[in-house]
Amino acid sequence: MMSSALKAGSKISVQPDDIRQQYTECAECKNEYNDFLRTPRVLPCLHGICISCLESTATRGIVKCPTCEIRHNVPNGDLEAFRPDETRLFLVNHQKVQGRTPDIGCQECTNKTRVAKHRCKECAQFLCDECNDAHCRTKITKRHHILTMDELKDAPLDDFQQVHFCTVPGHEEQPYAFFCLTSTCDRPICAMCAVADHQESKGHDIRELHEVYMDTRRSIEGLMSDVKHRTLSAQDTAASIETTIDNLDTSLQHTTHNIDTAFDNSIKALERRRSELKDKAHARAREKKKRLENQLDSINFHINSMEDANEFSANIATYGSQSEFLFFKDTIIERLNHLRDEEFDTLPHDNDEIKFRNTKLGEDFNKHVRDMGGIWSTSAYVPNTHVDTNDVIVDREQTILHITLFDSEGMQQSDSGVDLRVDVLDPSGRRRGATVVDNTSGDGRYKAVYLGTSKGKHRATVYLHGTPMQNDHVFRVSSPHTVERLDLHGHGGRDQMKISRSMRTATPSGPGFVLDATTSSPSVEILEEGKTMKAKISKGSTTRRTGREQGRFAIYRGAMASRPIQKSGLYYFEVGVVYKVHKLIRQEHVFEIGLSKLDCIDRHPSVDCHPYAWCVSARGCHVCGKVCLQTWHNGQLLSHTAISARTKSPPGTFIRLYYGFLLDAERRHWIITDVKNKKLIFRFKNLVVSEMSEPLWPVFSVSSPEVTQTVLTIKTGRVIDVVPDEALEALAP
Repeated sequence: MMSSALKAGSKISVQPDDIRQQYTECAECKNEYNDFLRTPRVLPCLHGICISCLESTATRGIVKCPTCEIRHNVPNGDLEAFRPDETRLFLVNHQKVQGRTPDIGCQECTNKTRVAKHRCKECAQFLCDECNDAHCRTKITKRHHILTMDELKDAPLDDFQQVHFCTVPGHEEQPYAFFCLTSTCDRPICAMCAVADHQESKGHDIRELHEVYMDTRRSIEGLMSDVKHRTLSAQDTAASIETTIDNLDTSLQHTTHNIDTAFDNSIKALERRRSELKDKAHARAREKKKRLENQLDSINFHINSMEDANEFSANIATYGSQSEFLFFKDTIIERLNHLRDEEFDTLPHDNDEIKFRNTKLGEDFNKHVRDMGGIWSTSAYVPNTHVDTNDVIVDREQTILHITLFDSEGMQQSDSGVDLRVDVLDPSGRRRGATVVDNTSGDGRYKAVYLGTSKGKHRATVYLHGTPMQNDHVFRVSSPHTVERLDLHGHGGRDQMKISRSMRTATPSGPGFVLDATTSSPSVEILEEGKTMKAKISKGSTTRRTGREQGRFAIYRGAMASRPIQKSGLYYFEVGVVYKVHKLIRQEHVFEIGLSKLDCIDRHPSVDCHPYAWCVSARGCHVCGKVCLQTWHNGQLLSHTAISARTKSPPGTFIRLYYGFLLDAERRHWIITDVKNKKLIFRFKNLVVSEMSEPLWPVFSVSSPEVTQTVLTIKTGRVIDVVPDEALEALAP
């Protein structure tokens, strides 16, 4: 492509091979652009399409780019709003001539069959001899610059560029020479226009066309340079992705090899065990058989002896003489008596029982096989990693970070064994590692444990798979005897705050307040002695009743505090919120914390629309499209801060938040801070609170459990030891 860093006035020389073919042909139909039915048009994505394809593909006011597939709205349904791309036509014509295309048709002839021999620069038309003669005789065009095809073959690109003339009636022969920068104009004008309709005395800002061109070009070249750097960055990312894909293939091969090795070894072990069991069965059978065969030999010998004795006795009694029989009578009787009385085992000395015991096999083995091995993987994405910080006490090993992992789409990852490392930089500049504890089986997170040996501000860097998170995470290591305290009920006023800032204040007194279960909405449940609230799961519709009749809120989905705020002084409480997303949050309400007069509370589901109520709430934001923490008063959105850098939290997302609320009833300021991240969120001013006015009641509400399951916990009274620096600094005059 052409270089963008060309000096003004230089002749542009372009070789045919310098232009990509894709730039001179329609991406939809693949035909070369021309100035007839294939006029190139530019889409907002800066890709081109010919007018014919534009007309045929536009449907219901939408045009889909054939190159990048981005869909564009057709302005007012008029396809002419997509400007023609003359530059592409210049390049097509330049390629035709410079590339020595044998025949270029005349663009003036009606039949388009005659070969062009000339070209008019002003009209940007190729002309045959006859049309050229007519062109030179016509009064309007006879002064135009005509070049022959031979002259064009070595001509620079400038000679192919069309000269634009003013379109105002009567100014047809006037080229654009100036540019009107007035917002209502913002277009090139000719000299006659500058004199007649764009006088500076009428507020028009007129500059020479070339000057505006150069300024605009420099600005665009700066943007091109920025985009070029972004392109290089994107290419680096693409290279990193390709490397990851290659490494993934290698890792997959290594994993499958390990699987094959492990199971091959297991199969070999099973084969060995099979052989062992078979050998044992054969050995046991041989042992049994030998024992039985020995018994069989013994019993057969006894049988033979008895049969032989009976045969001898029968033969001599039958065939022998009487005297001979009597000679053997004593021997026969002794032998027969011995054989008759000789004992032998009537049962086999062993049995035929050899069986296979299916111990740890069968279904047990199948279950064991199903649980054998496992595939470990994680899609944890560094930019989406969420870290909560905790301040700790010196010389005590405590948790400094809670680390929650998310994938690139915002889904929480609770995989164990992730490669996490935490380095801590202490105030002296020494760097030490923290111990990372895998607690995914508990709350699905990791935590970093650290023993702080020096007091002050520390910075922790979290590494995921060796890649550091972009921002460090700050926490403090403090002495247990220098904790800042603040009277929660206003005893001490302004002097009290000054003492607090110097860390010499007394312990907070009073029990604080709790959530009032007697007036809370039936749609919420108050737990833990009034400190925790969550939404009840609906079990059916109920008849709507007024809160005053039943003594409980009927419209406001929440609860108010057990006591109001009215006296002058400083008041501080904290609220922790945990919610899990069940459905995609669009503009739904998640929770609300506010200060309101009593008669404003149960008139709407939220107190954000009342002049005597001030609140902070989390909901799907219609402004930025994310889940935001918003501040409201009298129906006006005062601020919105994204709770997460990700877009709308998808189902399954688990969020933990912790906020501090400091009210200066004397100055009528209400400060909201992010306690975990040590950030000031917002400062309300001019609250209506005094001993002479109606009291303000802290109010709290949570969303329906169908969208999010939200649990809200308050912390008041003596259990609070530290007031954030951000809140105290915001109160400073």
